[in-house]
Amino acid sequence: MRNSSGNENIFIVLEHNLNLFGFTLAVIGISLNFCSYHTAGYLKQRNSSVTLIQCLAIWDSISIFQDGIVSLGGGYFDFDVANFNAWSCKIIYWHSWGSTRAAIYHMIALVIDRSIAIGAPIWYREFSKPRLAYKISLLIFIFVYTLSTGLIYAYDVVDGTCTITVHTELGRLYISFMLIVVTSFIPLFTICITNIFFIYKLQRLQGGNEAERRLTIMLITSSFAFMILIIAVILSLFIISKIIPVNINDESFQKFMIKLTDFWAIINSSLNSIFYFVSGPMFRNAFFRLLKDLFKTTNT
Repeated sequence: MRNSSGNENIFIVLEHNLNLFGFTLAVIGISLNFCSYHTAGYLKQRNSSVTLIQCLAIWDSISIFQDGIVSLGGGYFDFDVANFNAWSCKIIYWHSWGSTRAAIYHMIALVIDRSIAIGAPIWYREFSKPRLAYKISLLIFIFVYTLSTGLIYAYDVVDGTCTITVHTELGRLYISFMLIVVTSFIPLFTICITNIFFIYKLQRLQGGNEAERRLTIMLITSSFAFMILIIAVILSLFIISKIIPVNINDESFQKFMIKLTDFWAIINSSLNSIFYFVSGPMFRNAFFRLLKDLFKTTNT
């Protein structure tokens, strides 16, 4: 039990510093995703994987803006969305839940796309087009934002807006479903299985399209890091939902853990460009071509 004012002050200071650091990282992350989006356009492949990389960069930026600029930045500059009227708060949180999960499921779509590319290359070359990736992105948007709409109702009934016992239980079950199944199990299981498949197939396939192999290797690094950071988010959510309500009455600690969860999500959405650059020579070459064209345009 943490009730002393000294501990409260510690977590208030930690939250303040985390808000500043998260806001700064969000600005950097959005810039990196901007570079990632345009660099992907310079890759020589024109398939659904490249388009999904661009879609992922867009949704990562939207998620970063929501978690880093609005949530952590708002906390640092005393611009708290909790002070808005009820419906404004609901819309902001609805968008936050939706954008975070949209980024997660675009990563899932990307690793599944790569699995098909190395598992069924002939079929992939025939059907993998940018238009397909846009359709997948639209379906992900509809899927995650529809599920997030249910969270508005679920949190209302759990917070006491609805006093009907059956509704309250349904609300708790829906929140658990979103946290355990949609946000945790499906992403972790899918990315774990696809990474095992990547490693197995890449060891067996010595020939084939070298460009496709390099693109897959580049995405293995990014998806592994994504998996580790998703685990950090899950642990934070578990502490917030299960441990804090039962064992800890310190409000400042609760707020700090909520902001820490946002911070993990920001890191998760900011680092893809760096992993692409470090592990993908194709991505580095595309990035240097992009810089070369920018310098030409600037000097013209």
